[in-house]
Amino acid sequence: SGGERSVSTIMFLMALQDMVKSPFRVVDEINQGMDERNERIVFKRIVENSVGPTRPQYFLITPKLLQGLTAMEHEDVTVLFVFNGPYNLKPGEWDLPGFLRKRKALLGDEEPNRPGKQAKSAAARQGDEARVQ
Repeated sequence: SGGERSVSTIMFLMALQDMVKSPFRVVDEINQGMDERNERIVFKRIVENSVGPTRPQYFLITPKLLQGLTAMEHEDVTVLFVFNGPYNLKPGEWDLPGFLRKRKALLGDEEPNRPGKQAKSAAARQGDEARVQ
């Protein structure tokens, strides 16, 4: 199966959410066992049901997330990744200044345009570069 039980469970819970008021919902590993098609359908539906000022917030906890989920591009969606395990860098091995230099080079030294964020002036960017170098 492609996870039909998980699909029907999450769809049922989303149908009930207007009947039971809650500021947030937590969904843990609902996508386990789903095929790619069903996972995309469910993720899109979760986003549709959780964006907007009067909608509840969703926390989707999963050890896997498909690439190319276009619903994540919505401005109300925030994705946080937590990396845990024996292959992660130890605190002293993380080169934050080097990472920031590479990020700026990839972005062409421009800050990403995100809602609610002001674009930095050239002087502010130069100050940031001086602190990173």
